[in-house]
Amino acid sequence: MRILDRYIARQLLGVTFLGVMSLSALFLLGNLFKELRHLLVDSGAPFSIVMEFIFQVIPFSLMFSIPWGFLTAVLLVYGRLASDNELTSMRMAGQSLWRLSAPAITIGLLLSGVCYWINIDIAPRSKQAITELIAKAAASNPKGLLKEGQAITKFNDQEIYIDKRIEDNIYGMHVYQKASKKAPAIAMHAEKVSIDFNETEKELNLQLFKTVLTLEDKDETVQSILVDEMPWRINMDKLNKRQKKIKANRFSNSEIQEALNTPGYLNKRQTIEFATEPTRRISFSMACFVFSLIGVPLAINTRRKDTSTGFAMGLLIASAYFVALIFADLSRKSDSLLPYILLWLPNILTIGIALRLHSKAKNKG
Repeated sequence: MRILDRYIARQLLGVTFLGVMSLSALFLLGNLFKELRHLLVDSGAPFSIVMEFIFQVIPFSLMFSIPWGFLTAVLLVYGRLASDNELTSMRMAGQSLWRLSAPAITIGLLLSGVCYWINIDIAPRSKQAITELIAKAAASNPKGLLKEGQAITKFNDQEIYIDKRIEDNIYGMHVYQKASKKAPAIAMHAEKVSIDFNETEKELNLQLFKTVLTLEDKDETVQSILVDEMPWRINMDKLNKRQKKIKANRFSNSEIQEALNTPGYLNKRQTIEFATEPTRRISFSMACFVFSLIGVPLAINTRRKDTSTGFAMGLLIASAYFVALIFADLSRKSDSLLPYILLWLPNILTIGIALRLHSKAKNKG
């Protein structure tokens, strides 16, 4: 049976490779278009940073493209074997459906191991690197953050709009500071603003002229103040630190454990998120193994249809599976067993459906 295993495995690996490459390219383009405006237009990042960003997005895209590509391969390969009656011949030779599924299950287990390695080590480092690249792009051209005709929201709880900019002079700048527990909402309008960057202090220095300050307190009382000239300093290091939020998906498993063991490092919400993150990664990594179980009977059931439907069916099943995991991920706010149960529920349900389909497909081939 080694010849038969190699025959099926070779086709599975070939189609999986093509599927992973195609889907990774789609994910890469999606992330690139999402951040391209921020990197090139807003921050004016050099081409080298954009290329580094592309390189760092690839491991993150593999978390999704490997399971999707593998499921598509299982559906297409076993669907073709069934439609060409090759599975019927194998079954007549005394091979059970589970035995014929062995190559897919074995490859699924191996790919799940690869996905787990990516989830616990490669992807967190890539996400952290992407965050640092965006901060690096802003630091490489701090004056480029202030562009005319754009709503600028990079600054903490502030929204800025610039009417016109000529080199280092701004004509008409509108700033809205959101209200907080410590300060009321503030709206500013400056007729002219001069821009300078202090390289030593890493500060973006703005000098505002003829500025109208409008304050609204808790009683909704509005006060307006006219200031002829006022400074405004933005520390780029502090700004970048605020943007680098503590998120569990940017930490490796060892770093997560270290963070949990450090008193006072995490608040209650972050502690729950960090505690459930390893479970989420294990559950997420099981996708390839789960898809290997459900893909074979599904391929046999759709053998009479055109095999190109396998790709669409693969995307549909994978989408439903990952959407269920995303909804389970939203439950990671409760300090109970519920998040752990919900994180494993998509895998348990999918395996249950796969076992049922295998049972029904015993007499099909």
